[in-house]
Amino acid sequence: MSLRGRAYPRQHRGYQLLRQLDVVPSRDELSYLDFSIVSPLPGADGRPLSVPASWVPFPSVGQERLYVSPSVDEGALPARFIQPLVCRGRGHPTPGVGYIGVDSRVWMDERYTGEPTPLPGTPSPELEQPEIGLPRPRLSVEALLHGLGLPSPHLAARHWDGHEGAPVRVAVIDTDCGGWDVLRGLDETSLLHAASEQGLGFPRSPHPPEPSRTVAGHGVVMAAAVEAVAPGVRLGLFEIPLAHDSFLHVTDLAAALARAVGEWGADVVLVAMAHGSWGVPAHLRAILRGCARSGRGGRGALIVCCTGRIDQNRDVHGDSAVLASDDFNAQPWVIPVAACGLGGGWYRLHGTPLGRLGPSVELCAPGELVTFPAIGAADDSSLAAALVAGTAARMVATHPELRLAELRQLLRATAVKTPPEEAPSAPGLEARHFNDWDQGGHNFKLGHGRLDALGACLAAADPFCFALLATRAPLSVPGSPAEVEMEQEAARSWEAALWSSAPHEPLLRRYLSLRGCFVPLVLRDSPLKDALFWLARHLRALRRHGLATWPVDETDHGALKDRCLHVLELLGEALEQSPPEVPASEASRWLYTLMRRLEATPSQTIARFLAKALAFPSGTSG
Repeated sequence: MSLRGRAYPRQHRGYQLLRQLDVVPSRDELSYLDFSIVSPLPGADGRPLSVPASWVPFPSVGQERLYVSPSVDEGALPARFIQPLVCRGRGHPTPGVGYIGVDSRVWMDERYTGEPTPLPGTPSPELEQPEIGLPRPRLSVEALLHGLGLPSPHLAARHWDGHEGAPVRVAVIDTDCGGWDVLRGLDETSLLHAASEQGLGFPRSPHPPEPSRTVAGHGVVMAAAVEAVAPGVRLGLFEIPLAHDSFLHVTDLAAALARAVGEWGADVVLVAMAHGSWGVPAHLRAILRGCARSGRGGRGALIVCCTGRIDQNRDVHGDSAVLASDDFNAQPWVIPVAACGLGGGWYRLHGTPLGRLGPSVELCAPGELVTFPAIGAADDSSLAAALVAGTAARMVATHPELRLAELRQLLRATAVKTPPEEAPSAPGLEARHFNDWDQGGHNFKLGHGRLDALGACLAAADPFCFALLATRAPLSVPGSPAEVEMEQEAARSWEAALWSSAPHEPLLRRYLSLRGCFVPLVLRDSPLKDALFWLARHLRALRRHGLATWPVDETDHGALKDRCLHVLELLGEALEQSPPEVPASEASRWLYTLMRRLEATPSQTIARFLAKALAFPSGTSG
């Protein structure tokens, strides 16, 4: 057998690889079959070994350096892993079917039967409309933003102390980025990929996408959704070739991730595409780890992806809704997002679910069909992932110092928990299953809940807002935007009260200059978080169920004041062991002054201040 003019012995990796394939590789795949991804191990002294001249550097991010090596040279140095660029499909083989993407039989009573047949006379959908079956009404951008708690139009996010920071960089990786001249914040340099000196350029897009086109590509519509949520972001487009069923596709994805985070400096990456046949080879895992450990100056880049569709997620019994454990979406360094209705239930199109589910799902966001004027329409988990990516960009703009794990905590804690199914009697796949929330606040269909974009940004700015939003009760029925807005009221009112009162109160002005430093302390210190959550729960109970004239003199026995002081005492202990980036001396001086002030203040006065600041219906002035 000969590929690219090279004869392979029977024991060669390339020859054995072809015998294992259940489908004939494409011409592009065959042209890369005699190359491997290699990660050389360091020498005995810990320094990297010099690599052979035939090895071509592969785009990398983080500690691990990757190379593309001709297969005949892959054994020249000790390597952490050696993988051919084309390999067998993930999953297990089935006679007459090929390799199946899902290894387990996680499905219940019904199977997905495919797309419904349109009725006779149904008009053809527009080219940019991702429509299945009968046409649906389209949401406006204003309605979508209102459902996320955001006003429309709204301004770019600001730093927690009020100043305007550098634009957050959001990279969009997609297979079609044509028609990009409609985007406002695009960095056109991201569209240019330098070809490798030996012709092994990854991603393998030979030419940058064209700027003008009648119909914008999927990646451009996703970027428009990010811009709608986070105006003022700096966008980067990284196009990779469409090869859903190929091992090369995830290799292109690995290269695009490395270039987006390592070279372009992306803070947030959106991968609004998924396929059940994708695997995660070792070099892609290495780059995902590198993005999480080295991105954003060591704080970790946020990689947001969609859950994908069940009709691209086959198992041996038919179509399954379950995410496989070796899926790209199931990797610990990415944030998988499912689609939900505007009210919060699992997204169904004409009663039929589209998205996948599983323990990896982190959040859900609206997936209703939305039109972005002069650009195109989007729906399902692609749109949902773009909304989360835009929210993550706003959070980074609000608090750039937060680490990846901390941003994920805030997204989870502020998400709104709704019933997983808007119509409990709905038929179809998984209709009566996976509807419960576990003790950790997770659901297989909706993750940790429906995205609250405004709430997540408030929580990133202020620890008290975080506590108020994290202690919200789950909604017993699918939540309308008005219900979510009511639940946000205390946090929004607290934020507004700080800014309105700060000019007249030095302690509040100093708090506004310090509060962002307290957010990671609360996230990392369990006793401090528990104390702050207790206070937030107590205030929420009083706000919702207290006396109509609360608080009045001689109705408060001092517990609220004691709890406030307890929170401040634990904050002082946390400051004693705070990381170097926290201005502990300045914060301790502010804290000492505030505690002396509270100790000399009657409990009723503290209660009245909180009632007014949190917009209690019975709040009084004073």
